[in-house]
Amino acid sequence: MLEALPTDFFNFPPLGVARRLLGCRIVRLYEGNYLSGRIVEVEAYGGLRDPACYLIARDKRIWQLLSNTAGAVYLHRSYKFALLNITCDQPGSPGCVLIRAIEPTSGQGQMRLLRHGSRHLTNGPARLVEALAIDPAWEGQQLPLAHFWIEPAEPIPDEAVIQTVRIGLKRGRELPWRFALRDNAWVSRKLPQNLWIELA
Repeated sequence: MLEALPTDFFNFPPLGVARRLLGCRIVRLYEGNYLSGRIVEVEAYGGLRDPACYLIARDKRIWQLLSNTAGAVYLHRSYKFALLNITCDQPGSPGCVLIRAIEPTSGQGQMRLLRHGSRHLTNGPARLVEALAIDPAWEGQQLPLAHFWIEPAEPIPDEAVIQTVRIGLKRGRELPWRFALRDNAWVSRKLPQNLWIELA
């Protein structure tokens, strides 16, 4: 395993963790091959103060996971798809960051096999879970894992980042808790510029 983010990287509120995850590299060791990609799009979710978490609040198991363990894998289910989240914040403050898209840096051939030949590899939260062969058995386990971890990166300057509302929600749609690398081809969905918040 190369250098990985320490667990205490995630001991902060979701908005700050989400912003700092941009540019970091996800690494998956799969059947002897390294599958990896730079994080280019994320969304923050913030527990009780976040109206988007109204369904999660009804599930005691998930609520405890989000509240008690920072830096753990959480696979949120949306319809039939699993979406990769990393838990964050202090004990008793449920929160997580959804990894929405990564830009592949190694293992694209294996990713394509895992995606059944699709040209869309990791530009979407369900796609990247399949492309990286994320194991449901990891849920609740803290990073780094022997076969899955996140490596740090140099901070991304504000002028290279856009902040927008989150995507595909029924509640909490107005909260600008999504961050993405400006003009990156691997971002899952482009939003009109009137929905951006300029950080720089």
